[in-house]
Amino acid sequence: MAINQDYNPAQQQIPTRVLPLLYSKAPFTNRISYFLKLWSLKILQRVGLTVSRALKPATKELRPSFCKRYSCRPLLRNRVFIPRSRKPWEQLPVYIDLHGGGHALCDAQFDDEFCAKLANKLNILVISIEYSRAPRAKFPEPTRDVVAIARAIIEDEDLPVDKSRVILGGFSAGGNLALSAAQFPELKDKICGIVCWYPVADFSLSALSKQNSRPYRDSKDVDDHKDWPPLWSWAYIRPGQDLRDPMLSVRYAKAQDLPRWIYMIGAEYDMLANEARETIFDIAGLEEQERKQGFDEFEKDTYKWKLVRDVRHGFTHDLMNGRSKETEAIDRMRTDQMLSSVGEWLLGGPFGTARLDSTGSRSR
Repeated sequence: MAINQDYNPAQQQIPTRVLPLLYSKAPFTNRISYFLKLWSLKILQRVGLTVSRALKPATKELRPSFCKRYSCRPLLRNRVFIPRSRKPWEQLPVYIDLHGGGHALCDAQFDDEFCAKLANKLNILVISIEYSRAPRAKFPEPTRDVVAIARAIIEDEDLPVDKSRVILGGFSAGGNLALSAAQFPELKDKICGIVCWYPVADFSLSALSKQNSRPYRDSKDVDDHKDWPPLWSWAYIRPGQDLRDPMLSVRYAKAQDLPRWIYMIGAEYDMLANEARETIFDIAGLEEQERKQGFDEFEKDTYKWKLVRDVRHGFTHDLMNGRSKETEAIDRMRTDQMLSSVGEWLLGGPFGTARLDSTGSRSR
């Protein structure tokens, strides 16, 4: 396992006492700029997705089995993927998927291909849930949506849910919401694990510090999201909110408030990779030498970290236009590799042991 010689774990660890850091209102001109940029982007994406989905509809194999709404959130439609190999009497482990998009963009359908593949590959029930999006819904409303819908899914007698084996998983902002929702008392002992794909974990850091925390291919390389963090924060966070609230900046969450099993995944060329790494290092309680040795990957007890090489943020979803064929091939290869890795971890870890744990103690 490679050790990064420039990495100083002592500078990364959270101090024992964390002081609040309040989010301040952006200047008026900035707020106008953020408003125009975000709503332009939302409209363009809505039109683009509508047109592309109409012109090139997904194949039957990649569509959900059906969609479902719950009375707790009647305006939010969730997409249910039942594996083709499921037997009629079979109760299945559940993976609840949360899409990315900076808490403001995309939708549950965005993850259809991933959800269909995961369901059929592992013979599990996968449900891609919708949540309210910024700027209309600000923290903690999206988290509360996730908590309410996750509870409804677990209690849904019409679905083949094995209640002892329920996972939350999310991409980017969805990974943040997974770690946030899992801390709520309503989901305590109901979620046995979390899978986080390149999550945003710390809103208290500046965009510049995040950019400086990642490697670059060459002097012309820039991060795909370098100019966006202030806009995402404006859209999602109310002035006066503590940016170090562990429900918001999950970097500050405590291990005892989270499920036992966590798999954290980062992308090498992503300014969010370091905060994801430090989050799982702290949750797993790694010592200084363990942090150095686990810079690229580690597995300790029920915690796992993997830095995916040669890829950028969103590599699983073909987000960037104008990619070379070589880059596209690498992204697809790494996505397939990580899908297999996550599958092995789920079946050998939380899905394999949760049933036994449910008959006894789930203490750490």
